Amino acid sequence: MLRIAIIGAGLGGLCMGQGLRRHGIAFDIYEKDSSPSSRTQGYRIRIDETGQRSLAQCLPADRYDLFRASCAVTTTGGQFIGPDMSVIGGRAVETWRPSEVEDAPGEEAAGDLSANRLTLREVLLDGIADRVHFGKALSHVTETDDGVTVHFEDGSTAVADVVVAADGVNSTIRRQRLPHTEPADTGAVCLYGKTVLTGALGDTIPVDLLTGTSVVFADGFVAVLDSMTFRQSLFTPENGLTAVPDYLYWAVFGPRIRFGLDAADDPDQDALAVIERSTRDWHPALREVFATSDRNTVAAMTVRTAAAPEPRPAGRVTLLGDAIHAMSPAAGLGANTALRDAATLAAALGERPADPIAAVAAYEEQMRIYAGDAISASLLGSAVLASHG
Repeated sequence: MLRIAIIGAGLGGLCMGQGLRRHGIAFDIYEKDSSPSSRTQGYRIRIDETGQRSLAQCLPADRYDLFRASCAVTTTGGQFIGPDMSVIGGRAVETWRPSEVEDAPGEEAAGDLSANRLTLREVLLDGIADRVHFGKALSHVTETDDGVTVHFEDGSTAVADVVVAADGVNSTIRRQRLPHTEPADTGAVCLYGKTVLTGALGDTIPVDLLTGTSVVFADGFVAVLDSMTFRQSLFTPENGLTAVPDYLYWAVFGPRIRFGLDAADDPDQDALAVIERSTRDWHPALREVFATSDRNTVAAMTVRTAAAPEPRPAGRVTLLGDAIHAMSPAAGLGANTALRDAATLAAALGERPADPIAAVAAYEEQMRIYAGDAISASLLGSAVLASHG
């Protein structure tokens, strides 16, 4: 029987696990973190048409419906504004699409969805949780003609026919097998957090910021604020979903130099001070969102990007998501491309269970094309945002 080992229980790894289950293929997922919520990984993820289609291909129909229903409720397609909250026209990045607006009776909804990342992981864990092994940090893999042995830091091993590296931008497998493909620092940073909408705070934030996504174009950088208000009745133990209070997600993206940071500075240190300094002339309502953030949720990351994946001989070890094609978040394509990887690879293995190397080759041939396009779009999006204003 074909058996797959997936390294990493992020969105791409879990989505692939669901896809393999749908194709009747045995698998195990190994994650170095101790639990799904053991570290900060962002709070909102934008799921576009590609991501939605990929999830629909992998999830059972009822769980896919729950995913859609558990996303934020929006009543507008979004707005573009200046730092003074004046509405401006145009769309800065070609790949951006309006948010899905809550369906009118008899109409089919369309548009991007905003999911709480932990909620989406809970949806993806349902039905496969017994195949996910937390606290399993990878040491290395050894490949033979007959299979792959996975070696973990705790001294244990596992054997599989194919190993899939879904372990993110710092992928251990990529660094061991493709060291020349290490993602490059783009010179940009992303600072993000959330402001919980409780009590009087929700009454002081303008309604325009609470109906969908607001993109604020400043001089050389951009901020995104996404209203994350939910159908709270869905967040029950019966649905396997942890309760999530309504909140405003925010992210600030731009070149380091625009925030007064040099290459040696850690953007994660005192991120709110960086934002306060950079937005001191903004509308008071926008500054209030940042000032009242839950400080425990504020984090920052250096934005890195990989080169387009190159052709290579197929084998029993392959990669998906940020492990092989990390990209700037400017175009909103990274996670959606990872979900597409998961659906594409699961389908290829389902079509060729007797020849997994041929299945890997078919997946990688497709992935190189669409991932290369996504990386190019993300680099273009970064350049457009950096030049705005």
